[in-house]
Amino acid sequence: MSAPLLLGVDAGGSHTTALVADGAGRPLGSAHGEPGAVRPGHEQAAADAILDTCRQVLRHLPAGARAGVLVVGAAGAGADAPREALRAALLVGGLAPTVLVTTDAEIALVAAFGAEPGIVLLAGTGSIAWARLPDGAMARIGGLGPTLGDQGSGFDIGRQGLRAAALARQGLGDATLLAAQILPDDAALASAVLSQHETPPRLVAMLARLVIEAADGGDAVARRIVESGADQLFAHVAALARRFPPGSRVKVALGGGLLSSSQSYRNRVVERLAAQPHLVVDTTPIEPAKGAIEIARGAAGAG
Repeated sequence: MSAPLLLGVDAGGSHTTALVADGAGRPLGSAHGEPGAVRPGHEQAAADAILDTCRQVLRHLPAGARAGVLVVGAAGAGADAPREALRAALLVGGLAPTVLVTTDAEIALVAAFGAEPGIVLLAGTGSIAWARLPDGAMARIGGLGPTLGDQGSGFDIGRQGLRAAALARQGLGDATLLAAQILPDDAALASAVLSQHETPPRLVAMLARLVIEAADGGDAVARRIVESGADQLFAHVAALARRFPPGSRVKVALGGGLLSSSQSYRNRVVERLAAQPHLVVDTTPIEPAKGAIEIARGAAGAG
């Protein structure tokens, strides 16, 4: 295994996935690590998480295995400054002589459609939908972060579930199973109040699983939250689909930690999408890191 290998990375807000492949793109191994999403001023932390995950996957290969190209699709890497800062930090890591950094959306589009037009809807800790239009232009809906956006995301559902539990425990909201599941006593409520400004979004997003389970179990409050989230994700896709030429059959693929891990929630979103005859929905969760490998193949060939 003397030929240089390809490394493809999906660096998100909840975790990082690294794939290693041979020069033909055939997978040789994968690893998961800490979140590698980019936050302004914290590019080195993202690079450390990405490099550590890549080293994990390379560690299981025969001695002498080396990477020729590393491609990273990172959440938060849409602007030039954080993207270049992350690339510089990754180059210092020395895993590959060629390092390319792009967005998590770009690798997701490549994984789903190659170079063809279509829409990818990503919902994990946050939410965003990206489209490649028939003329090659890119368009985006969402991705505004937990304060301004992330509707239908794990954070959004978890936050609403936490709020509903707090209101119910105080007698200010409808009774819900979420109160006992998320805030079982006054001490838990007090702790949540004190820590709310310091809790990372990914920890709040972890509560989405409880909310979805409660919705599936018939809890009316949880069901309203989850159904609203699915409506919001559908709205992301519908807004992008309107940018395609009239009469187009628009391909749609789904990904992100929440839509990949929760069959129940994904089914709700798919039902809404499938009801629109102009949308062609692929129900198989996409694997964005495979898109990074495809980009790496192109870069290696160009080199």
